[in-house]
Amino acid sequence: MAKHDIVPEEVPTDDLADRVRAGLRSVEDPDLGGSVLESGLVADVSVEDRAVRIAADLAGFDEPTAEDVTEALRRKALATPGVERATVEGETPADAAAEDIDGAAGVDTVIAVASAKGGVGKTTVSTQLARALAAEPDREVGLFDADLYGPNVPELLDLEGPVSADAEGNAEPIDNGNLTAMSVGLIANDEPLAWRGAMAHEAVSELFEDTAWGDLDALVIDLPPGTGDIVLTALQSLPIDGAVLVSTPHPTSVSDTARSATLFEENGVPLLGTVVNMRGFTCECGREHDLFPEADIEAELDQPVLCELPFDERVRDFGTDVPDETAALAETVLERLDDVGDLSVPDHALDLRGLPKSIRHEQATEEFRATEPGEAFYLINDHDPSPLAAELVSAVGREGPPGDAFAEYAVRRQAPDEWVMVVER
Repeated sequence: MAKHDIVPEEVPTDDLADRVRAGLRSVEDPDLGGSVLESGLVADVSVEDRAVRIAADLAGFDEPTAEDVTEALRRKALATPGVERATVEGETPADAAAEDIDGAAGVDTVIAVASAKGGVGKTTVSTQLARALAAEPDREVGLFDADLYGPNVPELLDLEGPVSADAEGNAEPIDNGNLTAMSVGLIANDEPLAWRGAMAHEAVSELFEDTAWGDLDALVIDLPPGTGDIVLTALQSLPIDGAVLVSTPHPTSVSDTARSATLFEENGVPLLGTVVNMRGFTCECGREHDLFPEADIEAELDQPVLCELPFDERVRDFGTDVPDETAALAETVLERLDDVGDLSVPDHALDLRGLPKSIRHEQATEEFRATEPGEAFYLINDHDPSPLAAELVSAVGREGPPGDAFAEYAVRRQAPDEWVMVVER
């Protein structure tokens, strides 16, 4: 059972918003001091169906400070009993650089690998997953090292830069025989990296969009650790088909990973599941030993465990043979991608993009009431339409969360500005 499943079904919206505001009073304005509410940094707090939206003006801060404040606001909101999701909206230092990234037109599938914190083996999992996918003779695979602050892929794969450009001026990824890879580490020549603000976003954009990936069956992206603004920009801009989370079994690591899962879900990126790394090790005597206290990972994250990797030199061997565990992981990831693939949207789907909020809600409820039992209702929106689902439940006299009230309920982000919701009465 996921954490939010134990929250009471009905939480008065006004009371919940007041409790969130009370919690936010402990967050300090890093510029003026005092509470972010008293200083006016937080302009508004609204609640809809246990989803909290915090309007904040962070444009005056540098990027690291804005990231810290955003995370502090989200943490306080999510710590409020009754809150399932929390987003911070408003102008940020990255707004000018956070444009949608096109690029990689020849790539069929983009898989992101992420972790809530550093040191859990995210890059090891990313690289071994890419190698395992590339082990299939007819499968072309790329690896994009988007970890700007710790680009370790070149070292793991023994790659050397600098990269060269093709006739069109696009950077050519390095080919290590089985897969192609691009990393800022192939450009920086081992110089210390101190990306700030728009520089970091520009680096992500240029590395992804201006790389001559060619025709690839799959591209694995090694995201930076954490839930900062670079990760958020990647989720909102890159065409990610599914994400793999990496965690150790330690309860605090799993708890932090749950926040990463929430961030991905809020941005409509399908979660494929979790890789549990450093599960334990087997000593020379043959006995198995745990490295960390045990946590109920599937219940905590409400996501399937894709595989459990031992603390073993085989997992960190990037030679010719792919470890059996990561070979199995690759097949499981492909199966999960089929399960969470794009929704097929019929021509008669209700498209609400560009309409005022009041009209969206009115049109959605009226058209849904007109559907027959057993008929699927499709809705397209330019942002997450999940809050509308609660109104659809009420519109037909049902009770409970949409997943329980309807025979089928799914929300999927098909593109940065295209969300699809399907509901079957």
